[in-house]
Amino acid sequence: MSIVAAFLAVPLASSLAFAGIFGSHKGDNEKSVNLTLSSASKIPNGPKLAPGSYRVMVPENAPKPEVVFYRDGKEVARAQAELVAESQKNPATEVYSNTRGNRQVITEIRPAGWSQRLVFSASGK
Repeated sequence: MSIVAAFLAVPLASSLAFAGIFGSHKGDNEKSVNLTLSSASKIPNGPKLAPGSYRVMVPENAPKPEVVFYRDGKEVARAQAELVAESQKNPATEVYSNTRGNRQVITEIRPAGWSQRLVFSASGK
């Protein structure tokens, strides 16, 4: 009986290891976080974002980080931001914005678990 179990365990372990290597769609050169906007917002010098849930991704080690917003798996916005180091990891994802006219303009995002924050500027920096 143990011989049969051994023959079944090896292919199962191999297939799980293989799935782990190729099953992830996230690249090793990206950081990402889930984000929910409660109201319509705008990125400075960039697109408008409707209220809802987004996946925010940032390529690591990029000279000028570009933040990409995905909704339902589709890219909906892209903007440049500055990565600013924090003294400790952010405990929760927080979005900071200013009101300009009748619209919320995102000034920074502090992603949960990151030791950086994303700062957006009106100059497109």
